Amino acid sequence: MKTAAIKSQITKHIKSSMGSDNPRLINWYVGITNDTDRRKAQHKINNLGLKYWKTFEAENMEKANEVEAYFSKKGTINRPSKNGAKRNSKFVYVFKKPTSRPMGLNGPFTDRNLLDLLFE
Repeated sequence: MKTAAIKSQITKHIKSSMGSDNPRLINWYVGITNDTDRRKAQHKINNLGLKYWKTFEAENMEKANEVEAYFSKKGTINRPSKNGAKRNSKFVYVFKKPTSRPMGLNGPFTDRNLLDLLFE
């Protein structure tokens, strides 16, 4: 899928999921991977109750990185760098982080400890 089409589809996905033409992107994560099932498990989608997971296949890793960087600049919580992605990482994925603040042994989720949980 072309880069512009992926950007458009992710934007539509976020807008329709939020029921808003101008949703706040700070509650969303956009990343890249070479294995969507493994990455979904690493992000603990089921354990953390993360919603609205969707994937798109880019032409190559450079195009996938372009999409990831674009949304990072727009305000998503992902890191704006390649972070050691493998050369065959051409899948772009998006999901919404939890909006409630579940309490646990370490207190409420924050952007920082959520990232720590996602990348432990």
